[in-house]
Amino acid sequence: MRVHWFGALFAVVGASVSAADAAWPVLPSSGFITGRVATEADVKRGDAVFLTQTDGKPDAEPSSIQIPQYAYLLESNGNRRPVVVVQAQTNERGTILGMRDAKGEEYVATREEVALLGLTHN
Repeated sequence: MRVHWFGALFAVVGASVSAADAAWPVLPSSGFITGRVATEADVKRGDAVFLTQTDGKPDAEPSSIQIPQYAYLLESNGNRRPVVVVQAQTNERGTILGMRDAKGEEYVATREEVALLGLTHN
């Protein structure tokens, strides 16, 4: 079994920010994936952050998590990075989320590494 991850990796890159100091991204009306798994075309177009495949075939199902929505990416240093969740897929390894911050940086994390907030961030 061979697993491919396209797009962002399981890492938080860039300078850390505290939630109080960071700007919130705009909740998008397009540029996200909901109700289905991402395709390679979605990633190339910028609508998806990652693609999961095993042996060249999709190995996930769409998650029931509301897309898009605001969230905090919980960083290892204790900071919370404001993001918008633009993709959520589930497979035997768990639920994986694709997110973007206000600068357009993309992140991939497990559900446990994210605090979901819904349609408002207040």
